[in-house]
Order: sequence, then structure tokens, then C-alpha cells
Amino acid sequence: MESLTACAYMSRTSLKLYLVEGGIRLIFPLFGVALLVAGIFGAISFGVQPLYEAMQTRQWMPVPATLEVASIESADFLHNRPLPALKVRYRYTVDAEDFVGSRYDLHQGVGYHRALKAVLQEMVVGQAVTAWIDPADPGKVVLVRSLNWTLLAMALPFVAIALLGGFLLLGGMVAWNQARPLGSPGGSSAQEAKPRRARSSRT
Repeated sequence: MESLTACAYMSRTSLKLYLVEGGIRLIFPLFGVALLVAGIFGAISFGVQPLYEAMQTRQWMPVPATLEVASIESADFLHNRPLPALKVRYRYTVDAEDFVGSRYDLHQGVGYHRALKAVLQEMVVGQAVTAWIDPADPGKVVLVRSLNWTLLAMALPFVAIALLGGFLLLGGMVAWNQARPLGSPGGSSAQEAKPRRARSSRT
């Protein structure tokens, strides 16, 4: 009777362990992939891309432009923009050809609302501004080509998120590799126990 009770207890314990291991094998990779993708996307958007474009725009040329529209758009989480953005439109001419630009800075106009409001207060529709164009492609233009170091620092938390996602994904992969079927919690020790029980039954 005691042996049956012990076997039932071991079976329940094995089932709980199996369910916990199954949850780890399922949840860790899912969360790992989600965090890894979000972290990489944020690190590229806030860090890698602005730095790369800052090096490119060093060779760009200034041209006079006329500001036509300036406004602040609210944050849009559905489009991966957690902060408000300054939206502008300006017109400039290169070699007797008119162009229209809509990019404010290397960070796509994203910033904290107080800072954007201060910039907007200094803008007047119709005023003359200086735009920076790519000499090889005048359609590529930006009003401000300097980096916003506050926004650039936001890439660091995303790097940490990506690292956490990578560790979770690695943990899930390890759990999958160590997976074992239900009913064999002891692995090789369980297989060794069977011959011993068989020998005892013959004696």
C-alpha cells in the first residue's frame, strides 16, 4: 500500500515537473524572440541609423529653403514611435528644379514634447531656413544634421533588452535539447532500475 502511494506521489511530481519544463521550453523562446526583435529594432532606430547618417551628412551641402508647415504629432505606438515627432515641410531649389523636403533631423523629428515645443515656437511658416542636401541626390535632405545625444542614449536600454531576449532564447533552446518524455524523469537511472526489478522477481 505504501509503495502504491509512493508511486502515485512520484507520478504527480513527475507530471508537475514535466509541465514546468514544457512551459519553460515554450515561453522562454517566445519571449526571447519578441525581446530580441524589439531590442534590435530600437537599437538600430535610436543608435545605429542616426550615427551612420551623421557620418554621411558631413559631406552634404547647404541650400536655402522656405518653411511651409511645422507641427508636432503625438506618439504613435502602433507605428513604433514611442515619442512625439516634429513634422515639417519645406521647399528648396537646386539647379532650377524645385524640391519639397519633410525631414527635420537625423532622428526623424522624434523627441521629448518640451524640447519639440521649444523648437516649434522658434519656427514661423514662410521663414527662410537652411537645408542640407546630398550633392549626388538633391532629393535627400534634412534641416538639422547634428545628433541628439539624449535620444542617442535611448539605444542603450534597447541593447539591454536585446541581450535579455538572447539569453531567454538560449535558455529555451537548452531546455528543448534536454527535453525528455513523460514517465522517464530519471533518464538512464530509470533504465538501470528495470533490470534490477526483473531480477528480484525471478528470485
